[in-house]
This record gives sequence, C-alpha cells and structure tokens, in this order.
Amino acid sequence: MKHLLVLLLIITIGFTSCEGKKTKHQALSESIEAFKKTVNFETNVYIPETYLEQEVDTVMSNGFRVKIKTYSDMSNAVRFSKIKDTINYQTHYRNFKFDVSVIKDNEEIYNETFNKEKVNEAFNYHKNLVSGSDLYNFDTLAVLKSIHVNDEPTYTNMVLINITYAIPESGRSSSHTLFIDDKGKSNIVQIQVK
Repeated sequence: MKHLLVLLLIITIGFTSCEGKKTKHQALSESIEAFKKTVNFETNVYIPETYLEQEVDTVMSNGFRVKIKTYSDMSNAVRFSKIKDTINYQTHYRNFKFDVSVIKDNEEIYNETFNKEKVNEAFNYHKNLVSGSDLYNFDTLAVLKSIHVNDEPTYTNMVLINITYAIPESGRSSSHTLFIDDKGKSNIVQIQVK
C-alpha cells in the first residue's frame, strides 16, 4: 500500500510538472521562422557591372568596310530573382544598344542605331505572342548575346551581320542575319530559334 501511495504521488507530481512549455529547440525554431517572415535581405548583381563599350572595324574581302559599336544601356535591364532562405538574389542583365555602319567605295551606304524597342520591331518580338511559341517573352526578357560580321565568301555584293538574342538563365536564343546590299538596303532574316 505504501508503494502504491508513493507511485501515485510520483505520477501526480509528474503530471502537474508538465505544463506544456516549449522546449528550447521548439522555441528557437519558431523564433527563426518568425524572423524569416519579417526580415528581407536583397542582393543585386548587374551584368555587366559597369558601362561597357566595344567597337569593331572590319574591312572585308568584297570591298565593304563594316563598323559595329555595341554599348550597354545603363537604364534598361532584365531582372531575374531567386529567393533562398531569407535572401532575395536579383540579377539584372543589361540590354545593349548597337550601331551598324557600312561603307562601300568610301561612301557610307548604311548607318543605323538599334535599341531594344527597334530590335523588338525588326525581329518580330511582340507582346501578344502565345505562351509556348518560339519567341514568347523575347520582347521583354531577351538581351543581346552576340553580334558579328559574317565574311561569307559567296556573298560578294552584300554584308551579312549575325545577331543573337537570348533569354538569360533559360537556354533560349534567337539568331538573325542582317543583310545589307551594295545600295544600303537591308533585310533581316530569322535563322534559328532554340
């Protein structure tokens, strides 16, 4: 009987001492979750970080001289965000403008400046494209990936300039060729979409 009374006393003390308090581990976990909900950290990365300009002057075997100047548009960028833990990683890919000048027999026959809006129009990057189409979102997300003179020996009376736009972090790209004849008339042809 004495043992039963002692056992009953131990059980009673055990139940009354359990007040449902949180353990240190539970309190710390809840505190961390509350902190994550209230605090936002943000990092911004710009590609390229600073103004970038490159000029290429090419004298071709067919008598044309081609000047291409590319430069970063510091006020126009495409932003991609990734959130990991409490940090919002934002990467801003700057758009580029480019100037194309073509000279034949010491006379400038072509001189154009392209910015993102002009490229959208020339390359048929439109807002109203259906989701899933090859050029969907190229009007807002694509940036200049490359531009270079194509010195194809079969074209003796014209200049070919290959231009590629790509959507960063996606693997999607669109390649075009700008044809400029010896009279300065131009035509843009889409070559490939990946």
